[in-house]
Amino acid sequence: MISAAGKRVVHMRTFQLDRDNGGKEASLFIVPINVKDNSKSVHHPGSPSFYCLHDIMRVCNETSAHFSSTTSKMLLALDKWLAEQHTVPHAITALFRPAPVDRVKTNVSNPAYAVESKQTNGPLHMGYTALEIKSKMMSLEKADLCIENPLYGSDLQYTNRVDKVVINPYFGLGAPDYSKIQIPKRDKWQHSMTSVTEDKEHQWVDDFPLHRSACEGDTELLSKLLDSGFSVKQLDSDQWAPIHYACWHGKVEATKLLLEKGNCNPNLLNGQLSSPLHFAAIGGHAEIVQLLLQHPDIDRHIEDQQKRSPLQVCEENKQNSWEEAVKLLQQANNKPYEKVRIYRMDGSYRTVELKHGNNTTVQQIMEGMRLSQETQQYFTIWICSENLSLQLKPYHKPLQHLRIWSEIVTDLTALDPQRETSQLFLRRDVRLPLEIEKKVEDPKSILMLFDEARDCLLKGFLSASDGKLITLASLLLQIIYGNHDSKKHKHGFLNEENLKSIVPISKVKSKAHHWTNKILHEYKNLSTSEGVSKEMHHLQRLFLQNCWDIPTYGAAFFTGQVLTKASSSTHKVIRVYVGVNTKGLHLMNMETKVLHLSLEYGTFMWQLGQADQYVQIHSLENKKNFIVHTKQAGLIVKLLMKLSGQITPNDKAASDK
Repeated sequence: MISAAGKRVVHMRTFQLDRDNGGKEASLFIVPINVKDNSKSVHHPGSPSFYCLHDIMRVCNETSAHFSSTTSKMLLALDKWLAEQHTVPHAITALFRPAPVDRVKTNVSNPAYAVESKQTNGPLHMGYTALEIKSKMMSLEKADLCIENPLYGSDLQYTNRVDKVVINPYFGLGAPDYSKIQIPKRDKWQHSMTSVTEDKEHQWVDDFPLHRSACEGDTELLSKLLDSGFSVKQLDSDQWAPIHYACWHGKVEATKLLLEKGNCNPNLLNGQLSSPLHFAAIGGHAEIVQLLLQHPDIDRHIEDQQKRSPLQVCEENKQNSWEEAVKLLQQANNKPYEKVRIYRMDGSYRTVELKHGNNTTVQQIMEGMRLSQETQQYFTIWICSENLSLQLKPYHKPLQHLRIWSEIVTDLTALDPQRETSQLFLRRDVRLPLEIEKKVEDPKSILMLFDEARDCLLKGFLSASDGKLITLASLLLQIIYGNHDSKKHKHGFLNEENLKSIVPISKVKSKAHHWTNKILHEYKNLSTSEGVSKEMHHLQRLFLQNCWDIPTYGAAFFTGQVLTKASSSTHKVIRVYVGVNTKGLHLMNMETKVLHLSLEYGTFMWQLGQADQYVQIHSLENKKNFIVHTKQAGLIVKLLMKLSGQITPNDKAASDK
């Protein structure tokens, strides 16, 4: 326990413990402690220590094995709460403001300042008058050089760690004796600053050898360091990567080596959001500009922190061969944009221009789809192949995922990557709450949601009762063929080929032939019903309404294996789909499409297994445990945490991969 007597305490919220603790509750309190706090915290033997919240959240997001579920919930709630506080002006400052009694204790008055009505010629401190003190301070504090911090007042949020904290030992000891203060000789001051600079340079050389070799263009050493495993992504104390130094200093061969051998991202940003192309353009290094522009992943329209393009900074600085560099950048800007197809679930597609090439993000592609703001909130970009589908995040770069899809398939499945051809799709956002979808009125959005729901139905991913499937089939007949025609839509009309377009593939041979009369009967009743609008988007919405209560509707499906007892001594391996949606978790037999398990949030617990190779599911109702073995375990757990409310949908920090 840590003593915090007299401190400000904020009660965040109360958490419900699991049933093993008898339904007890645990409260989370926050005790803000300022680094300048003079009081000493009392640490008892075995007490916890202070850790960097950034590190703790990274561990918490990567795996839940280090923390209990309650602790994880508390940490996630704390991270979310702090993020909210940062959006409120002065909230964080107020949180760490000292108590009034402490502010009175540390109050310091400036002896050189006196209100006019209270001015006196009498001695104030150490025998000096206010005017004498002010004169003495001005002579001591005269500045030889003034440097203005360009970031001051920008309200930027900084996450850089503090390497060292220095507290003034004289703070709070009263006014100094100004007669004893001496300014050191300028030659000594200059020598001292030179020594500090030299020490820093030596430290930089020792800590960042790859940066140094790139800076000096030492390709032999650079190649050896790359072979030794040094990362081209590492940022130094100034938040620069090796390629930034190579481009800044015009080292062509070093830049080429980092791009080709080091496989360095040509759009890698430094701490100030400048790219290698910006650095090469600023220096007027035309050969490096050309080298970067020839890279297939280059973003020729990339902008820095001030929203300036490489062409702009090149024209502003006019260094070295800047005219040639400007010509190269202008030629690159005039080239036609690369294009990509974004497919919809009905088989149609839209071609989108990629202004930023392979560096184009999901968010930028969504903007290029020319969808309304309302429609954009229901859908997002997915990358899909025959047996693997992944929803991409707004900051992901789809073309880069397409290029490394074989590696992704190998990492997440046991499939042959050569048989998995990837494409980009516009699909329903798995995070979309049903409450929001139920309010959708836009015909275009309804059509797109309908197309996806129909596709899921026919592939067998909407596990429902026979009665529900018959109703959905009759609705599809009405949508596809219009009103029932007794001459056309007779018993023989629903042959196997037509059934494939209205019932799940898993039911076509086993049950569908026994349903034909019921389907045609419901179809006829639907056509003759005056209470049902025959407008296409109304029928499509009615189809969606019948899907909303199906447990697996709107789920993202992963693949895995479950071991079950075949006999007292042997186990049987069952391949399953693991569905995760806003309702909960669902296990479906991969071959039969039978739903083995459906658990709503709050009725089960989960834990990520060792090396992210399995997920353990514990049902709170029947106390049963299920273990799903899958390479996609990490993705499943992250999505469960997000959709169960443990991580907010916009919490990027919790989902940075």
